[in-house]
Amino acid sequence: MSEPSALLGLVVLAPLALAVLTAVLPGRWLPPVGLLGAAAVAAAALALVAHVAGSGAAAHDLAGWGSPLGIALHADGLSAVFLLLTALVGAGVTVYAASDRAATGDDARFWPLWFATWAGLDAVYVAGDLFNTYVALEVVGIAAVGLVALGGRQAWGPALRYLLVAVLGSTLLLVVVALVYAQAGTLDLLAAGDRLAGAGWDNRWAAVLLVAGLGLKAALVPMHAWLPPAHGSAPTAVSAILSGLVVKAAFFVLVRMWFWVLGPEPTVAVLLGLLGSLAVLWGGTMALAQQRLKQVVAYSTVVQMGYLFLLFPLSTASAQDPEALRALWGGTAALAVGHGFAKASLFLSAGTLKSVYGTDSLPALARVARPLPSVVMAMGVASVTLAGLPPSLGFAGKWQLVLTSVDSGQWGWAAVVVGGGLLSAAYLLKPLTVMLREPQAGALPLPASRSASLPVRWVPLALALVPLLAGLGGPVLTELVSPAVPPGGGP
Repeated sequence: MSEPSALLGLVVLAPLALAVLTAVLPGRWLPPVGLLGAAAVAAAALALVAHVAGSGAAAHDLAGWGSPLGIALHADGLSAVFLLLTALVGAGVTVYAASDRAATGDDARFWPLWFATWAGLDAVYVAGDLFNTYVALEVVGIAAVGLVALGGRQAWGPALRYLLVAVLGSTLLLVVVALVYAQAGTLDLLAAGDRLAGAGWDNRWAAVLLVAGLGLKAALVPMHAWLPPAHGSAPTAVSAILSGLVVKAAFFVLVRMWFWVLGPEPTVAVLLGLLGSLAVLWGGTMALAQQRLKQVVAYSTVVQMGYLFLLFPLSTASAQDPEALRALWGGTAALAVGHGFAKASLFLSAGTLKSVYGTDSLPALARVARPLPSVVMAMGVASVTLAGLPPSLGFAGKWQLVLTSVDSGQWGWAAVVVGGGLLSAAYLLKPLTVMLREPQAGALPLPASRSASLPVRWVPLALALVPLLAGLGGPVLTELVSPAVPPGGGP
């Protein structure tokens, strides 16, 4: 077995083995085993990313059984971007969780559920066929619901709604998989796309079902109502995982099936762009109205995911311009990666403040005389990325969306990006302003109820700095993802 083949299997099987191991180990062993395991899984993922960046796509059939009987694994530039994000954010969140039991809901079940989620995410990104993509996404959904429920009684209602959304979304996805198999006679991602393109299949209804199913899972407006309560009521580490990583899986599958299997459908692409625009504007307005820090950050997830859906109409408009397509995909990758790091940082920061001061209420936090400097700094740096300010990945991605919109004559999408950036700056500045201004005269100070360890104070800042520094590195993500861009925007 060659090195890339071994790595393809390892990025899925290693976290799966850790999920089983942490389910049976005594509680005192879980943090150190979790740390070592996360380091090993992240190292394997980074090695696979390095191989894809240097040598191109990798493929492997587990146990030598190919499609349709076996499990085909495939990693290209698009897979590498999301594997990289999952590895680094996952490692950071694991360090935080191992340093603060409260961040896991003080529940040993966090560890097997977290590693099962990690295994499912990696499996989504390297799955080479539609059925295993569906199974992997189902694993992610079920494990994520379990993670939300660790938040205690107040999280059970949001967890139940999340479960219903996950089941409905998965059912619609399974219907699309069945339609594709009935028409193409294969579940292999690349082969199915080629056969459907040659058959001249009318993909409109399949595209609508796909958007409905995965739009639910990705919290695309107006299918987003489940997300803020679930993310807001979950334990701190879980909120970071859900917002930074889990919602990306549904978007990844939508992109993979849209461009590699079904082929672009212009009318539905415009609909996706409109819904994404609505998410940017509505989510930003709702975030601005919130009085609890975690809810502000939760609604911000709706906003930032909305930007990603502009890929669909803009790629249709740029289908005949390979350079414009390449730049657009690089910009979308920058947005996805920047959002993943920044949102994980913001949720960890919000959770730290809530843990130390006993509340995440903005009026109450206004009474803090000297909030934790590293945590407030992390929030400020992460906000730079989410607001799309230079030199962050958020700026690089949004700038590319604006350029593509203008070059293709679709000024409306550019207006959404610019307006959404201003709205993001407003709701992100709100909590920072509250915590940085001097408490009002006569206000009772809010004392710290507990201390925060070094990792708890500094991991959020480390995560926030990554997209800021990566923005200085030039078009690295564009170079990584561009070989995977489908010519003409689809099969």
